[in-house]
Amino acid sequence: MKTSVKYYGTPGFMAALLSLSLLTIMAGAGVASGLSGIAAAFPGVSETAVKLVISLPPLFMIIASLLTGMLGRAVRHRALVVIGLLLFIVGGVGAGCAGSMEQLLVLRALLGFGTGMILPFTTGLIASCYDGAEKNRMMGLSFAANNLGAIAGNILSGVLCALHWRYMFHVYWIGAVSLLLVILFLKRLPVQGGEGSGGSLSRAVLGYSFIALLVMMAFYLIIANLSLMVSQRGIGGPRTAGMLFAVNSLTMLGAGLLLPCATRIGRWFLPAALLLMATGFAGFAVSSSAEMLLASAVASGMGLGLLFPHLLGLASQRIGTTAGVRAMSVIMASAWLGQFLSPLCTDSISALTGIGVPGLFLAVAVACTCLAAAASVSSRPGG
Repeated sequence: MKTSVKYYGTPGFMAALLSLSLLTIMAGAGVASGLSGIAAAFPGVSETAVKLVISLPPLFMIIASLLTGMLGRAVRHRALVVIGLLLFIVGGVGAGCAGSMEQLLVLRALLGFGTGMILPFTTGLIASCYDGAEKNRMMGLSFAANNLGAIAGNILSGVLCALHWRYMFHVYWIGAVSLLLVILFLKRLPVQGGEGSGGSLSRAVLGYSFIALLVMMAFYLIIANLSLMVSQRGIGGPRTAGMLFAVNSLTMLGAGLLLPCATRIGRWFLPAALLLMATGFAGFAVSSSAEMLLASAVASGMGLGLLFPHLLGLASQRIGTTAGVRAMSVIMASAWLGQFLSPLCTDSISALTGIGVPGLFLAVAVACTCLAAAASVSSRPGG
């Protein structure tokens, strides 16, 4: 582990760092339950504009994440985190006071920009501050915190929205807790150094960015289609879909917490995670009951929850530590881009080939199975 290891290992520093991970997913989807209330409050606004309340923040997250990665060379990391948190709070809470849809969308964009400034540090500082098993453990905890924030944000915003749609934006006051922790405990941060090997680093960043994009595209195949699958197959309604989403998120949370233990199986870890994903996606393709969908949600959630933070850990090891924040800003921006591209690409593929959503799930399952076999062979001694 690096210089100031005792400081990086203190509960205060770790709590401040992990609190940032709580905020990222809830930025966009945290108020999804209140869209109908917003539509009713602004009756002259199109449905597309209302949906921008959810889709606009991630767009600005991508932009801000890339800009923050570049600014990290000239501006202190702690200053960037504090500015990002202030924008998160103002944009998040302030949206509840918006008098028009235009004001609301501007504030949502501000929220997204602030979240994008925070995003690179959720994994970049872990890459820069920790080594070995401790790095893997923190990556797992960070991913678990992502899912915990998503679950808690949706529950709290749903409760507040039942009172009034404006109240649900108070869920973003959680950023004030993170800001306090950062001010108190996130004081001594590693200095951003040079990129070392230049071209080699660029290839590594691009490679892992592409993998992150593909993983998130696969994940959002579930997010975009699960509710429709439940309804079309006569398995249930919104309540059933909500339960399956919750189980999937909770399983990913648990997988993140179990990551340090799971990696102890050595070379079999990656094939096992990919096979769990394959099992889950194949199950989604053929499930005809709520029980089968539930098992599929568990398997896919476990596979994704193990695979994604593990890939981030591998990326940080391959890239090195001095460019951790800048490199992770590119990788995380690519992951968010995958969320946007997923419905566009899958709908296009489905329209061109006519295979439909079940066929897409099966295609992902087959791809994961092939990758698991390749990972198993390549990881053998002398392989």
